[in-house]
Amino acid sequence: MRKITYWLAVLLIFIVPWEDSISVTTLGSLARVIGLVVAVFWLATMLMEGRFRIPHLFHAIVLLFFLWNFLSVFWSPDIDSTFQRIKTYSQILFLMLIFWEVFQKPEDLMTGLQAYIYGCYVLIASSIYNYINGNVAVAYEGRYSATGVNAVDLTLILMMGLPVAMQLFFAAGEGTKAAVWKLINLAYIPLALFSIILTGSRTSLIAVIPFAVYLVGTRQIKFDRKLLVFGILTVSFIILLPFIPQSVTARLGTLGASIEAGDLGGRVGLWLQALQVFSKHPITGLGSGTLDSAIGSAAHNTFVSVTAETGFIGLALFLTILALVFFLAWNIPNGNSGLWVAIFLTWVIGVSSLSWEFRKLTWLFLNFIVIEGSFTYEQLHVGAVKAGLAKHIRSFFNVNEPGAKTESG
Repeated sequence: MRKITYWLAVLLIFIVPWEDSISVTTLGSLARVIGLVVAVFWLATMLMEGRFRIPHLFHAIVLLFFLWNFLSVFWSPDIDSTFQRIKTYSQILFLMLIFWEVFQKPEDLMTGLQAYIYGCYVLIASSIYNYINGNVAVAYEGRYSATGVNAVDLTLILMMGLPVAMQLFFAAGEGTKAAVWKLINLAYIPLALFSIILTGSRTSLIAVIPFAVYLVGTRQIKFDRKLLVFGILTVSFIILLPFIPQSVTARLGTLGASIEAGDLGGRVGLWLQALQVFSKHPITGLGSGTLDSAIGSAAHNTFVSVTAETGFIGLALFLTILALVFFLAWNIPNGNSGLWVAIFLTWVIGVSSLSWEFRKLTWLFLNFIVIEGSFTYEQLHVGAVKAGLAKHIRSFFNVNEPGAKTESG
């Protein structure tokens, strides 16, 4: 039963990137359907085994943040929207606990991340298909995206996969099967970057920085391999450059002017409206899920959305969660710290122009960082316990430490 739950969870990770592309009548997205199936198998597994992995401190703070959102139903001006957000957060909390339970070994998490790359490939294929067939996402701007997926959302989804694909490429072993995985993960990088450029998202020009820093700065990747990757990316860019639409390059070229004008595509005005809402409800916030109707649009900034909807209390809990996750990512000592810091910073940059506080990928990747950190903690903790136990046994039987000098005389 546990094995079935594990592979269903991996399947869910594969589906989540492109969940908006396909909907199931009455039930919503395909990811929601699979998520319900995973939850059923997970609960059955817990009942059969009679055990449950104790959640991390991270999960406790997330629960507090979600509960604060739930409480806002008592002062929300749009109860239906708040109930919808409560439903979403409840589903996300279950998913986080499921992945915390089923991903108990490093190889489990790596398999999940590989499934994420496969899921991103679905978006890449859809984006390129739409580009070839002239199916623009935003007609008046000549931008392209995957079917059913917002262009800026697509950018962040694919961006977060860049350091993942790089890590999987270098972590692959030897043999024919490993060579295929290496090819898949290495090819992802230029194809994802091409699809990202097709979106015309100016945020992508900034969000790519953590990946570049990770590639250049990580000590886990040898210098000659870095040169190989840079060479492949350079050749790929030269080959793909003629296929980039002029409308897209023109839009990307307006990044500097947009920053100088201080409007960032109209987002600054929305942020100011959201902060005005916050000023009227500084402690409790307006109510979870209600900002869109209050200002007539999404705030296009996760931090601003959380601030306006949940007030100082909600923002403090949210920032505590992020601080804890960043601390864990930064202190992972097994060589993967650079990977998770790059993913975290990519997310931070990306959600500065997106309202992603209720998106599955936000909480799943934060959860993955905590899971990665738990591997190291448990290994160190178990090692320390074993060493201490061995020391006590040797002391009890008056056995000297290996290499220790004995007293003479």
